[in-house]
Amino acid sequence: MTTPTASVGVDVDSLCHYYRIHGLDEVSASNAAWEIGVPRFVELFSSIGIPASFYCIAEDLDIQGNDARMRALADAGHEIGNHTENHRYDLSKLSDEEIEFEVGHSRRRLSQASGQNVVGFRAPGYNTNARLVRAVFAAGHTYDSSVFPCVPYYLAKASVMKWLQFRGRPSKSILGTPRVLTAPRYPYAMSLDEPHQRSKNGPRQYPISVVAGVPLIGTAFTALGPTVSKTIARLALLHKGHLTLEFHAVDLLDLAEDGLDPSLAVQPDLRVSLERKRKTFHRVLGTIARVRQFERLDHLTDAHGWGSAQ
Repeated sequence: MTTPTASVGVDVDSLCHYYRIHGLDEVSASNAAWEIGVPRFVELFSSIGIPASFYCIAEDLDIQGNDARMRALADAGHEIGNHTENHRYDLSKLSDEEIEFEVGHSRRRLSQASGQNVVGFRAPGYNTNARLVRAVFAAGHTYDSSVFPCVPYYLAKASVMKWLQFRGRPSKSILGTPRVLTAPRYPYAMSLDEPHQRSKNGPRQYPISVVAGVPLIGTAFTALGPTVSKTIARLALLHKGHLTLEFHAVDLLDLAEDGLDPSLAVQPDLRVSLERKRKTFHRVLGTIARVRQFERLDHLTDAHGWGSAQ
């Protein structure tokens, strides 16, 4: 009998992107996501004994030391995934040539820097469409993990963007199509004409998991705390399909402890203590690891073609 699987990914979004989300001046943005957040996640995963997928932005390789940090991730047994060249939130609206650069050029850079054949892709802001997914697979990727079918997240994002616009501080993020809310909740063969729908022989899509309306992401776990998050993890284990959990490198940053720019206090999870977040994430991952086999998504794709859509 095959052991049910789970995967965990970390989007390595540098702090400059959080300034852009909140319409702030990014002049004070640091490299803390790579220098502090990533090592903390490596330590967390090592303590439980699970491999992860780190979705990286190619432009971060222009910062001294990040190429070595990325190679160290690969050497430690983690997957390097493609999170585009520049993390353009409007990626799905760009020209075909711009999309190819953001998707194809970044894949080549990340593969060279990491020493891995980068085959996984995640779009900035989870926004995708037919043109983008065609470019993703034409560039040589074997799976995509950009679909996030979560109604509460979608509505919260829309509300925050409207509020920022009202305050004259428009976000660089975009909302994306509401069709994502009807997408399958478990891995599926994806239609290249409508990536939020199944097809018989399409490429692999691993959507971010949502259980009882709660997304299995670091932001939600941080808000819920260790006890409730552990309960959500146990509830998730009742489902038969593969579980895809997602974090961001900043999820293990602490505004005060790490001396970050105070203006980033607009990001609520940065105001939560590092100790509480570590405890919460360890409980969630430990609970799932006792029952599920954690697999890198590139290895899972190679071994099984595409995950169960049950």
